[in-house]
Amino acid sequence: MLLQRVARFRPSLDRLQDVLALVLLAGILSTAVSATVGVTSLLLSGSTPSTSVGRLWFVWWSGDAMGTLIVAPVFLTWLTTPRLREPLARAAEALTLLVILVALTSVLFLTRISYVYAVFPFAIWAALRFGPRGAATATLLVSSLAVWYTLNGLGPFVASTPTHNLALLQSFIGLLAVTTLVIAALLTERTAAEQALTESEAHYRLLFERNPNPLCVYDAETLAFLAVNEAAVRLYGYSRAEFLEMTLKDLRPPDDGPRPQSQSTISGEGLVGAGEWRHRKKDGTAIVVEITRHALTFAGRPAALAMAHDLTQRRSLESQLLQSQKMEAVGQLAGGIAHDFNNLLTAIFGSSDLLLEDLSVDDQRRSDVEDIKQAAQRAAALTRQLLAFSRQQVLAPQVLDLSALIADLEKMLRRVIGEDVEFRTVLAPDLGAVRADPGQLEQVIVNLAVNARDAMPYGGKLTVETANVDLDEAYPQERGLVVPGRYAMLAVTDTGIGMDAHVKAHIFEPFFTTKEKGKGTGLGLATVYGIVKQSDGYIWVYSEPGRGTSFKIYLPRVEAVAEPPAPKAMPPASLRGSETVLVVEDEAAVRNLVRRVLEAHGYSVLVAADGPEALRLIESHHEPIHLLVTDVVMPKMSGRQLAERVVSTRRETKVLYLSGYTDDAIVHHGVLAPGIAFLQKPFTPRALARKLREVLDGG
Repeated sequence: MLLQRVARFRPSLDRLQDVLALVLLAGILSTAVSATVGVTSLLLSGSTPSTSVGRLWFVWWSGDAMGTLIVAPVFLTWLTTPRLREPLARAAEALTLLVILVALTSVLFLTRISYVYAVFPFAIWAALRFGPRGAATATLLVSSLAVWYTLNGLGPFVASTPTHNLALLQSFIGLLAVTTLVIAALLTERTAAEQALTESEAHYRLLFERNPNPLCVYDAETLAFLAVNEAAVRLYGYSRAEFLEMTLKDLRPPDDGPRPQSQSTISGEGLVGAGEWRHRKKDGTAIVVEITRHALTFAGRPAALAMAHDLTQRRSLESQLLQSQKMEAVGQLAGGIAHDFNNLLTAIFGSSDLLLEDLSVDDQRRSDVEDIKQAAQRAAALTRQLLAFSRQQVLAPQVLDLSALIADLEKMLRRVIGEDVEFRTVLAPDLGAVRADPGQLEQVIVNLAVNARDAMPYGGKLTVETANVDLDEAYPQERGLVVPGRYAMLAVTDTGIGMDAHVKAHIFEPFFTTKEKGKGTGLGLATVYGIVKQSDGYIWVYSEPGRGTSFKIYLPRVEAVAEPPAPKAMPPASLRGSETVLVVEDEAAVRNLVRRVLEAHGYSVLVAADGPEALRLIESHHEPIHLLVTDVVMPKMSGRQLAERVVSTRRETKVLYLSGYTDDAIVHHGVLAPGIAFLQKPFTPRALARKLREVLDGG
């Protein structure tokens, strides 16, 4: 208990502190106390004369000390250390050593040779080869023989008196026991330390090799690589042997600017910071990595441990997000401008048509009005493209077969691209159906075909292809975030001049064009982008200068069967009418135009500037109101709210909505709600009159 509390004693005696604790506390101090207590007891009881106290104490202490140093280690080491099945060669070595110790000790004591300490090398041999257990066993064997020979008057320790004999024998045994046990403990500690170091190195080597992040150790002065792990080999593509012949500078692209020297060298210890670098892989691919470095000593020289975190994919996604946000902002701006233009264009269209009706064919002013109308038509086309880019067009989606749609367009496409371009289609016969607006998809295909034609001024090949594609999480994320699922792919590929990275980064932006001035508005591909996005699809472009371009569009497949083309509506026999129509429009120019057009076609017209005025007008008008024509977005009350109030009291009243907006109560995300009569601004007087008759004559 004393050894445990004072010295944290381990009975295996495999540490120097355990051996010293056994010798000092148990072999000297404890035995001295025991001898003192025993001799004092005998003296007080009168069992021994006072003249022999010193000799008696020494004999008592010597016996206890020899027992502690000879017998105790044997029991401690053999009982506390697990027994291992020794190999045959090692067992033979142990037996040989025991024989040598017995023989040598016997020879030294029987012949009275004064070189009795010649047995020490063999006892030390036992300690070195077999540890504390071997040292304790060798000490017990030699000490037992020494005591037996000395008691029988043999050996170099037989002197003038028994006390003198005991002192010599005690010195020999004590020195032998301490020497062998100390050597065995030191060797065991060293072996354990070496084993722990080996295990630690193996552990950290395993952590280094198995780390999923690329790790490397490089010289702080020369920047030469000293070690790399498997993740670094996978990321960069170089083998370990190739890495060890390279420096950090070899990973940097040639066009990368110089870095401050403080970022290239390491000094001191510990974490020295992190930074982003552009690196080049073995195949020439440029990547962006974040390097975290830690100063250390490697093979006796200053070095650094660097961990690389590949940021290429993250930077690509961030770039895509920024581009998407920019496109969204531009789209909102373009859409807002287009909405305001719709009201202006409606008034211009209507006024120019009404003027043309009043002017004779030979009137000189007629050409001026026609110029105004043509300019308005071009502005309306531009507005539609802006709405398409901003994903605010009104769509009439239906389930359709892309392959069939392209087959129907083939003749027109051949006329559009010209005879010097070879045109071919590769259409999947089992292509899955998609839900989209067929008119908008036709515009997408035509725009891409025209763009391809312009990229092949000296002729080439244009291929339109369809296929079923399954996209999952493994799809390359640098192409954009994709909702995993089943898609129908439409690919338009040409062999034209191609595009560089700068052009590809801007091709979907409105008003960006590489064509000469006057040969393009820069809205063709922006329109394609908006239509695809509004149809819940994805579009990517693959192109290299001089190697052509391929646009790939992915639209979600649906399980429904493709619908047959809708029959064309028969025009009404007459556009005139006599019904009563309530017109509610907050834009005065549009309101006056609609009133004039309807009155010219024979209708009785009531007009109001907003919802509350319309409700007051309805309350004072006791005759039937056959049709409510209302703008959707108005101050004070929306067109939908007004229509619900009107229909709740006059169930016979039908409703026709007018709007240049799509994100409102009757058009959800550009898709017209079922059962709704809607006329998109801008419109012509004839279109308005025809839509009125369709609504009034409907069921």
